[in-house]
Amino acid sequence: MVFVSFGLSTFGIFVKYTTGTAETNQSEFNFVAAGDFGCGKNANRTITNMLLREPEVVIGLGDLSYRKTADCWFHVVSPLDTDGRLKIAIGDNEMFPAKFTEYMKHFNMDRPYYSFDYGNVHFLSMATAKNKVIPYNETSEQYEFVRDDLKRAYENNSINWIVVYSFRSFYSSNTTHPGLDELQDLYHPLFDKYGVDIVLQAHNHNYQRTYPLNFNQTRAFTPIITDRDPETYEYDPKGPIFITVGTGGEDLYNFTGQAPFVVTQFQRHGFVNMDIVENGTRLNGKFYENRENTDKDHFTIKK
Repeated sequence: MVFVSFGLSTFGIFVKYTTGTAETNQSEFNFVAAGDFGCGKNANRTITNMLLREPEVVIGLGDLSYRKTADCWFHVVSPLDTDGRLKIAIGDNEMFPAKFTEYMKHFNMDRPYYSFDYGNVHFLSMATAKNKVIPYNETSEQYEFVRDDLKRAYENNSINWIVVYSFRSFYSSNTTHPGLDELQDLYHPLFDKYGVDIVLQAHNHNYQRTYPLNFNQTRAFTPIITDRDPETYEYDPKGPIFITVGTGGEDLYNFTGQAPFVVTQFQRHGFVNMDIVENGTRLNGKFYENRENTDKDHFTIKK
């Protein structure tokens, strides 16, 4: 295990890095994810429905509590906050100094961006809050961490899937928050180079799923679609699928259009569930909406 230390003086705390380590050799498991929860009845319903899937890993994609402290969200999510299976990404609402400290202590986080392995899946959490107190530009420690971490995962023969999760949108249809060209320009080329399969994002309070995409060097906002099948990828499509899941509980955002690289989009509260099956060679993704816990979207990738 490698340790690198740095300070975040803005928060008056000292943070220590550690690299992620394998948590299990299990080749078949499932994980769930959503962001923009809040602490109301819709958030409670999302957590209740997540529990029905009995996930081994749970990911909160940022903007977890919209109140002055994190206490209400810790209470809402407590049934899933067991055995270290709950992980989070740092979003805008986590960046208030007192709340940031709460989350770092509660999850025993050594840093605001990190990675870990579960079975043959490598997970990487990025910190992309808008005020950039945690930098992610090309000269930042985060960029160096992401680049080196993805390279190690790509070269690791025991890893078959790479999942990145982050708060802010890399790509989005027309809605409240646009995709960020700086994230696209800096990180999408790394995702292509090192074989990222899924990018989970929040911030927009709706659901969106793209086709598999490669970075477009000449027109960043028009990524290259590598496979136009809407839901079945029997061969590795060689490009990450970007999924917006800002559907945890806060009021939903309207769309004013649909990007050509987006397969499907809608306004529903709920979460995404990913099953790793067939001895770790297939990923089955589904969005379960809270209303009757029904399957609203699904896709599959075979390696």
